[in-house]
Amino acid sequence: MAPKVKRSKKTQEPEVDIKQKFENVKVLVETSRSKEAIAYIYLIYNDIITLKHKKPRLAYQTIREYAITCVNELGQKPETIYPFIKKIEDIIYGGIEPTSKELNYTIELFSNLYNEVTGKSVPALSF
Repeated sequence: MAPKVKRSKKTQEPEVDIKQKFENVKVLVETSRSKEAIAYIYLIYNDIITLKHKKPRLAYQTIREYAITCVNELGQKPETIYPFIKKIEDIIYGGIEPTSKELNYTIELFSNLYNEVTGKSVPALSF
C-alpha cells in the first residue's frame, strides 16, 4: 500500500462574483435605473467587506457610520472610502438621476476601493 500524501489545504476565501454583480449594474443602467445601479454598487462594496472582514453593516448604521467603522476598525484608507461614500450619498439622497459621467466616476471610486480591499482589479467597465 502506497503511503498517503499529505496535501496542503489552502483555505479559499469566499469571493463576490464581481463580473456577475456588474452585469446586474449594467442591466440597471440599460433599463434607466441609474440611481439603483449606484445603490447596488454600494451593496457590492458592503458584500465585499462582509465576506473579507466578517464585518457587516449593522441595521442602525448609516452609510457614513459604516465607512467610519471600516476606517477605524478595518484600516481602510479614508482618502479612498470617503469620496466613494460621499458620491453614493449625493446620488441616493440628492434626488437627481445620475449622469453616465457620475456613474463612471462612482465605478472608478469603487474600483480603487475594490483593489485596496481585495488586491484585485475590477474588469474594465464604462456606461
